[in-house]
Amino acid sequence: MKISISSQKVAVLTELERKRKSVEQLLMKMESYLYEPQTPSGFEKKQDLKTTINRTATSTDALLELLKMNDISIMESMDDVERQIEECYALELEVAKYVLNR
Repeated sequence: MKISISSQKVAVLTELERKRKSVEQLLMKMESYLYEPQTPSGFEKKQDLKTTINRTATSTDALLELLKMNDISIMESMDDVERQIEECYALELEVAKYVLNR
């Protein structure tokens, strides 16, 4: 049983690290000159997205650090993990909408 819990923790950590890298790539995309807005509302949307990206990155990093502690069970934090993954997906969709509507 200990092995499956350990492998489950590794799988969750791997998924969160993948999401963290994805969030970093979103920030790089938003910094690209290719996606510069043309209107004042576009600039506001871009700034809002960058703020959300930074907030998501920070919260993902904090959750990763918490989960990497040896005395933390993955089952205790599963709600936080699921919420963080959903937040990353939602952010990816928002950036995709911004890019397509730009």
